[in-house]
Parts: sequence; C-alpha cells; structure tokens
Amino acid sequence: MKVVIQGSKSFEDYNVFMRSMAVALSSMMNDSDIEIYSVGPNKINNFVSGFVNLSEDGMRARGKSIKKYFVPHAWVENNIEDVDYFIYLSKPGERPSRLVGQAEEADCEVGIFRY
Repeated sequence: MKVVIQGSKSFEDYNVFMRSMAVALSSMMNDSDIEIYSVGPNKINNFVSGFVNLSEDGMRARGKSIKKYFVPHAWVENNIEDVDYFIYLSKPGERPSRLVGQAEEADCEVGIFRY
C-alpha cells in the first residue's frame, strides 16, 4: 500500500493528522507493506516521521512493515498511478493543491482533512 500525504503550510493539528492516517490505513488492512510518501511541508514530514517511528514495532508484531519517504511534488506527479491513498491536510477555506486533482483523475482514493 502506498500512501501519499501532503499538507498546507499552515496545517499544524496532530490529532487531525492521526485521524487521516487511521482512515487511510483502515481502508487497506490486508496489505503487509505500507509505504508513506510525504510531500511536505516540514511540519507534515515531522508528523510522518513520528508516526512511523511509533508504529514500527506494532506493525512488525503484526507481520507488516512500514516505511517513510520524503519526496518532491514531481515524484508524485510521475508516480500517481501507483498510489493507493492520497491525504491532503489543511485549514478550512484553503484550496487543495493541484496534486489532489491529479490523484482524483488517476482514480486514487483521496481524503481531504481539515480542522
């Protein structure tokens, strides 16, 4: 399972981030390999690092692996067809990035989370 996560520069709510990860991972319960690709910004990258570091032992105990990668926008644009779930995090009223539209066009499941 490949999950891409991106947030706006003003996003900073860790609880909403955790909810988005729970939704994404619950939709792909049978996958044994979970790859999380973070597009940023830095706050989102930090959230992803913390989540993966805390989840790694529990996932391993269930026979699953979880890995994180920090990638640029261009990587997502070139590999959007391989993505299973796209998460976008922002405050209400902010427009989603163009990657959200590209993910929707590629029939990728998209979750937009706002607080």
